[in-house]
Amino acid sequence: MSTKIVRGFALALVSLSVISIASAEEAPPLHKGPWPIHNGRNHQPTENELRALQLEDVTPDQAREIDRLYDQLLRKQ
Repeated sequence: MSTKIVRGFALALVSLSVISIASAEEAPPLHKGPWPIHNGRNHQPTENELRALQLEDVTPDQAREIDRLYDQLLRKQ
């Protein structure tokens, strides 16, 4: 009797997951415009892509601070 209950419960979970996947595919996107996720993967822009957009990932001052912190981290190892 208990195996029937477990199988029934498992079947119900599988059915619910299939229904939720199908409904999620039909839902409209939650965002507008470009988004950093393409084909289910996070997209990290390359240096050339940022230059083409005339955007910088960090300012020169931030780059110097990052380098300083990275050097400090390497010294502690």
